[in-house]
Amino acid sequence: MKEKIIKIRHSLAHIMASVIMEFWPKTKLAIGPAIENGFYYDMELPKDFKPEDLKKIETRIKELIKENQKFTGKKVSKITAKKLFKNQPYKLEIIKELPEKTVGTYQNGNFLDLCKGGHVKNTREIDPNSFKLTKIAGAYWRGDEKNKMLTRIYGVAFETEKELMDYLKMQEEAEKKDHRKIGQELDLFTFSELVGPGLPLWTPKGTVIREELEKFAKETEEKWGYQRITTPHIAKKILFETSGHLPYYKDDIFPGMKIDDDEYYLKAMNCPMTIAMFGQKPHSYREFPVRLSEYGTVYRYEKSGVLTGLLRTRGFTQNDAHIFCREDQVEEEFINVMKLHEYYYRDVFGIKNYYIRLSLRDKNKKEKFGGDDTIWKKAESIIRSATKKSDVPFKEELGEASFYGPKADFQIKSVIGKEETASTNQLDFIMPKRFGLSYVGKDGKNHDVVVIHRAPLGSHERFIAFLIEHYAGAFPVWLSPIQAVIIPISEKHLEYANKIKKELEKNNLRLELKNENETLGKKIREAEIQKIPYFLIVGDKEIEAQSVSVRERGKGDLGQIQLEEFIEKVNKEIKEKK
Repeated sequence: MKEKIIKIRHSLAHIMASVIMEFWPKTKLAIGPAIENGFYYDMELPKDFKPEDLKKIETRIKELIKENQKFTGKKVSKITAKKLFKNQPYKLEIIKELPEKTVGTYQNGNFLDLCKGGHVKNTREIDPNSFKLTKIAGAYWRGDEKNKMLTRIYGVAFETEKELMDYLKMQEEAEKKDHRKIGQELDLFTFSELVGPGLPLWTPKGTVIREELEKFAKETEEKWGYQRITTPHIAKKILFETSGHLPYYKDDIFPGMKIDDDEYYLKAMNCPMTIAMFGQKPHSYREFPVRLSEYGTVYRYEKSGVLTGLLRTRGFTQNDAHIFCREDQVEEEFINVMKLHEYYYRDVFGIKNYYIRLSLRDKNKKEKFGGDDTIWKKAESIIRSATKKSDVPFKEELGEASFYGPKADFQIKSVIGKEETASTNQLDFIMPKRFGLSYVGKDGKNHDVVVIHRAPLGSHERFIAFLIEHYAGAFPVWLSPIQAVIIPISEKHLEYANKIKKELEKNNLRLELKNENETLGKKIREAEIQKIPYFLIVGDKEIEAQSVSVRERGKGDLGQIQLEEFIEKVNKEIKEKK
């Protein structure tokens, strides 16, 4: 983000807090940062606050902007700061934990806040019509469920009113294409309080999409030299201690369970079991690379506040694989992984807007990462070189690496402008060492194995959520739960419609027959809502010509077509994954 808009958004968070304190003086303020597209402020509000008060707050913010208030920063001692914020417990907690002897404060009008800075000099720099308060949500203090639930007020803000209007219009489109909304309308998945949050239940129609995607990936990866494996859903504690996930990843793992005299954990990732399997027998340099793939279901303890439909769940199935190779093979194998991504994204799904986030270790936070400087330097050099040679745009980001190695995350943007991490691909010199993996080289000596972790389609849940929004629910024929709907004009055409149905089912097409006693118009409207690719309408003319009248989604009427011709057309589309 540009520095100017960050300052505008941060300043608006302060102005909003000043209005809150003006209207509800007993409010306890927490934090109010600038974020992508806007800002928010977390606070403990009095009970008489109502959602409809947002409009009142917004109006008052505009009045204060027009007062041309200055933002004035000042450093004060921690003792002074504690006096200034004596009635603000969340501020006092922050002050106490700050390592510096002095802390920053900023004042606008009569309002003083604890802040290190990043504001406009004067509110005249803010267009009063370029922001809007959008929603109220709950947020645990410091993101910890053990802490008090606070109220978070969100706002969006831009430099100009036009940018705001464009953004709001885009958000309206985003709401229409939200995978949760479309998923419910098309009956693809659901959640149940009896099952638990973050644990999706796939309906028959949604399961078709899952299984078609998995079938396609399995066929593709077999052609690319992968072998399939299957591993359990739980394992002994010692496995995850050996891999390093305990303790590095412990907060994301569900609590262990006592079985006999041992402790077992639900697997939060597939790699430890795959690596343990690979280590069960000796290996020679001749057999590499070995590519082992698995559609493995994993379970992660995500905090309830971050669960978002299929995008963030507690149980999900990964399009996972681990490539075991010699060090001299690593770069080429990693480049091939990048090529497989491009095949999936660009050639099959028509996804054009993506880049690689090259996630590296932060040398100043070595406690979060395993291994030594030599291993990390080597791994980062190889992954950087491979990423450059892949010709996919990339940018580097410190501190986002896995504890066992750097990674190349594919970031994709949906048609509504939302960015998601579609997949993560990691280069690992560390975990193989922890498991003692080695192979016998040409020289007869033992050498270290290197592992590439990769999942081009990420989790089924997240990738399908993206595809729902990418296609707005209008899936290509090969992925559509129902590929064609047969619509008889009246009851007297039902016998011929059933004959058509049987013939199409012989060709393994997924069908629906509209045999309700409804008007033709209503049957067509219902099928349109379900975004079915093909409508086959049959009446007297079709019976006479032994044909079907075809209407294609997005293209309209194709006229009368012989059934064999229609079957050939659809099968060609399915085969070509159009």
